[in-house]
Order: sequence, then C-alpha cells, then structure tokens
Amino acid sequence: MIQHWWKRAAFAAALVGGCTLAAPFGAASAAESLRPDVARPLGAAQDLYRAHKYSEALGKIAQAAAVPNKTAYEAYMVEATRGAVAMAAGNTGEAIQAYEAMLGSGRLSRDDEQRTSATLAGIYFQQRNYPQAIKIAQRYLKAGGGDPEMRSLLVQSYYQLNDCQAVVNQLKPGIDAQVRAGRAPDEAQLQLLGTCAQKLKDGATYRDSLVKLVAYHPNPAYWDQLVTSIRSKPGYLSSLDLDIYRLRRATGTLTGVDAYMEMTQLALVAGTAAEAKQVIDQGFSSGVLGKDAGAEREKRLQALAAKRAQTPADNPNPVAPIDAGMNLVFAGQAKQGLAAMEAVIAKGGLEHPDEARLRLGEAYYFAGDKARAVQIFRSVQGSDGSADIARLWAAVAAK
Repeated sequence: MIQHWWKRAAFAAALVGGCTLAAPFGAASAAESLRPDVARPLGAAQDLYRAHKYSEALGKIAQAAAVPNKTAYEAYMVEATRGAVAMAAGNTGEAIQAYEAMLGSGRLSRDDEQRTSATLAGIYFQQRNYPQAIKIAQRYLKAGGGDPEMRSLLVQSYYQLNDCQAVVNQLKPGIDAQVRAGRAPDEAQLQLLGTCAQKLKDGATYRDSLVKLVAYHPNPAYWDQLVTSIRSKPGYLSSLDLDIYRLRRATGTLTGVDAYMEMTQLALVAGTAAEAKQVIDQGFSSGVLGKDAGAEREKRLQALAAKRAQTPADNPNPVAPIDAGMNLVFAGQAKQGLAAMEAVIAKGGLEHPDEARLRLGEAYYFAGDKARAVQIFRSVQGSDGSADIARLWAAVAAK
C-alpha cells in the first residue's frame, strides 16, 4: 500500500520539477529569470527528460549546477529540475539531494511543499532510513498534508524503529475519533495498535484494540485473543463465559462443534433453556452438529434442550431471577422478561450487579431495542470482566 502511494507522490513531485523555463512556478516572482549559462543546460536537460534520456539530462543539470554565483532562484530551478529527472532515472541519491535543497529554499508553495515532502519521506522509507522518514513526514503533516497514507508511513516508520509508544500515540486518537464518528477503523491499524500495546504491557489499550477488531472485523482468531485477554484478568467471573458466547453468536463467529455444545450446556445450567434450544438447533441447521462420531451425544443434548424449553420448571438447578427473565425474552415473551429483569435490578441486593446489568443489555439487544441496549452496556462498570464484555456489546449494538 505504501509503495503504491509513494509512486503516486513521486509522480506529483515530478510535476513540481517538470516546469517550463519560460514560466517559473511556485513562490517565484515573474520578474525572476535565469541567466543563459544556467538556462541553456537546463533547457537541454528538459528536452532529454522528455526523450527519456535521463542520464544525459542529469549531465546537463550538473553543468547548470556548476555555474558560479547562481542566484537563489537559479539554484532552486536547478534542484527542481534535478529532482524530477533523478526520480525518473531511479537515482534516489540525487533525488534526495534535490528535494532536501528544495525544502530548504523557502520557495515552495504550500501544496508544492506537501508534494515534495511526501515524496522525500517515501524515498527515505524505501531506503529504510526511518528517522529521516519520520522527520520529513512530520513536516508534511505540519504543512497541512492530509493523505492518510502519509500518516501510515509515519506510523510504520515508528514501528520499524520499535518505538511502540509513538505508534500508540499516533494511532489511538485517530481510531477513537473514527469510532465516535460511526466509521469502522482500519483493520491493519487496529492490529498494529494491539501489537504495540501488548509490547508496552498496556493491557487496557490491547483489550480495547481487540474489542474493536471483534466488533468491526470479526473472525474467530480475534475472538480467541480477546477471550484469552478477558479471562486472564484477575477476578474474572467464570459465569461470563456464556455472555462471551452470546457475543460470538451475535457476530456470526460461533463456529465449531465444541463452541455450540458448550454454549448450549452453559445456557442450560444458567436456566435459559429457550436460548439453549435455539443454539443447538442452529448447530444442526448449519451443518456443524450431527454429522460425526459425536452425533448421538449431540442429538441427546438437543433433546434435553427441547424438553427444558417446554418445561422450564424441570430444571434441577435453581435459576437466578435475572436469568429467568432472560429466558422469557428468548422464549418470545420480551415484554414480561424485560420487566422482570428491570424489577430484579431495581430491588438491589444482587451478588453481581454488573453481570445483571450486562444481561439486561443483552436482553434488550435480543428483543430488538439496540438503542436501549447500548445505554445499559455503557453503564456497566464491573472489574470482573463484565465491563470489558459490555464495551464490546456496545460497539456491536451501535453498528
């Protein structure tokens, strides 16, 4: 991507140098002119440039450069022509010399400064001179340049120097702004943010990057990383495993026999038998279950889920009131279920109030009221993993 962008920037910079001698460009005044000793070899260089005879053109530019006592304008025109020809010839050494001189001349317009600095930063990046690439890329941004590929070059340069703190500082504000604006952040940027946050042992930023990856670019690999990260937190509440599975199902990343079987079993234990039936039926209808050596066991679990869904009172385990309300939602009685859950939370005295609010948010989501679900998810503050899961739910529900 950066290489493709650099070629475009190089072409744009060549336009800066590919001037006609009769019509000076940029910040030059119309009263400025070239003496014949400078104009003749530069004119010949331009003719050779158009004929694709770049080596000969560079020779003519060298003649113009050798003229003594050049004016500032003459020196600038020599370097502008040199930059265009050197880039066309693939002579990055001379191109660097020319573009550095042009940037230091004070004669570039704002647009020409952006084009020239973009090309020079690209050359330095290609040569793996990352400190200089950073320096010139920062100049491009200060000049008002807004090409996102240029910012990507800056971030990649920091990363190549193993300056992960700078990478995080560059990426995080932009990614957060994209999310606030309702736009999906770039997947590669989120991956890089997560990698650097992990190297810095910045657990909060690492988990946040995974949350956004799962929300905006869901796939099983990101889920596995996120689940590992959340479960490894001190004080993680194991009953939240079911809530993680609910998220995976909602984002279409519930895959594999083990996932369907475990989610079904967890839902049965929690007392949401209507949910358990939906999950295992989905496993069969999708072709994941019922086709291998474990088919009989899977069918037995399906039968148990169907029985419990018909007669919830037969559950041998006591069902928490919040989960009983949740079961009503899955059973198609959303109004009654939501009212019951709201009443349980309002009464207070819950052992895990944040888990309860998380499940209330899930219930509103499954009932189709995503706006209310987002409000509730954003109110979850638990340090037991419930807040991490709620943040992810909020991102999913807000899409």
